[in-house]
Formats: sequence, C-alpha cells, structure tokens
Amino acid sequence: MKIRKENNKVIYYSDELNDDFGNIDLNKNDVKEKYKYERNIFEKTFGNFLYWCLAKPILGSYSLFNGMKIEGKENLKEYYRILKINKTGGFIYANHVSNEDAFYIQCLIINRKRVNVIANSNILSSKILTFFTRQLGYIPLANSLKGQAKMMKGIEYYLKKKKEHILIFPEAHIWPYYTKIRPFKSAAFHYPAKYNAPILPIVTTFKERKNKNKKPRKVVKICKPILPKEGYETKENKEYLRNETYKEMVEASLSYKQMEYIKYIKREND
Repeated sequence: MKIRKENNKVIYYSDELNDDFGNIDLNKNDVKEKYKYERNIFEKTFGNFLYWCLAKPILGSYSLFNGMKIEGKENLKEYYRILKINKTGGFIYANHVSNEDAFYIQCLIINRKRVNVIANSNILSSKILTFFTRQLGYIPLANSLKGQAKMMKGIEYYLKKKKEHILIFPEAHIWPYYTKIRPFKSAAFHYPAKYNAPILPIVTTFKERKNKNKKPRKVVKICKPILPKEGYETKENKEYLRNETYKEMVEASLSYKQMEYIKYIKREND
C-alpha cells in the first residue's frame, strides 16, 4: 500500500496489521532452501569487525548526537542478570517506527553480545544488502516448511551456543513516528516460548523539543524483562508472552504525552 499524505504530516491507513509505511521498495523474495543461517568463518571475522569496530561506534554516536535518550537501564541490568543465570541468549521485542530501529538497539542499547534481527525476506532481492546485513545479524523470515526448520536451527544456534540476542518487531511493519502500540499476533512469540528464553520489551517514544519546528526527540524506554510461565505448554506460553509484552509496551507508550509529529487517520471507506 502506498502512503497518502496531506502537507506531509498525515497518513491514512486502513489495516493496522498489514499496512506498511516504511518506503522500502525491494521485492519480497522466497528464502532459498540452500540459504545458510549460520555465518561461515569469513563472515564471522568480517562481521565482528563490521559490527563492533564500525557500525556500533558510528551508529551509536549518531543516535546520541541526535538527542536520543534511554530510560529504564535498571531493567536492562535485570535482563542481563537473568541471561547469566539461564546461560542463554534472549529475545528483544520492539515497536517499529523507523528504518533505524534495529541499528540503535544493536549499536547503542545492547552492549553485551551481538543482536541478530529477524526481518522480512525483501532484503534478499539485493545481493549487496544481503551480504552486509548478514554480517550485522540479519535473519530472513523463511516462508517454506524446510526453510522454517533451518531458520529455527539458526535461531537456536545464536541463542543457545553463541548466547546472543534475537530482535523481533512483532508489529512487522514500519509506521514512522507512530505514538501507540499496534496490535500484534502471538505467532511472533513462538521462539521464546519454545526455547524458554526471557524477553526484553523496548519502546521508542517521541518527546516534543523546545524548538517545536524540529522533529521530536526519541526517548527509548526499556521495559521489565518477561519470563515464560513455568508449567505452561508452548502454545499457552505464546499467548501469555504476547499478552504480557503487549501490556508492558502499551504502558510504556502511555507513560507520558507524546508529540504526534505525524497524524494517523483510519479510512472508513477505501
């Protein structure tokens, strides 16, 4: 769906679950069965250099230079404490409000272990983008049964063996500067439910600056970690984790009055 705007600050939408305003025109490709989710030795070496020595300091500094503020660091410490006890990696769930969301979570907020990002397969239509995003932790969402099985093994590898983080955007689509939390499905919570891994919800909010003509300041709120419920089956935990994560994210988004830089209006008749 294309964006329809008035004076560049109004977006009309019809479907909260499927409308996407990220302005990414790459075609969605199927993940080939031969696609390897685990990085080879060269990719590990080059990827670590790219991640730790270039992307993290440069993009992290860029975020700080633009006035980003981080709240809830005590919750991040608790999340790290849980990971240390569990001897595993964890899952990060965040709202999706810009093309930069993954980068500042990877490069500014999470400082222990790498952050891998589950995302749509449209990046695969560009070989150059595929190469560099793989080094930065890109995990394409598989669309076949065999592909999904390989993807699950890849997630388990990064989670269990490497003890890294997996970043998921449960809203799936980008709504720039959106100040609420859109509804999302429990299917996105299959992974932490299956692997009994903790969740750290993160919410990007928007605060008005003193100069009201400027874009709002990003305030990133780190929520309390969420653990799967003991004694629950995977299906039950998917629902439980979804509901608890949604509740935490909504509370964070409502914690103060945000600046509505772009107004979203639902179309009654399309």
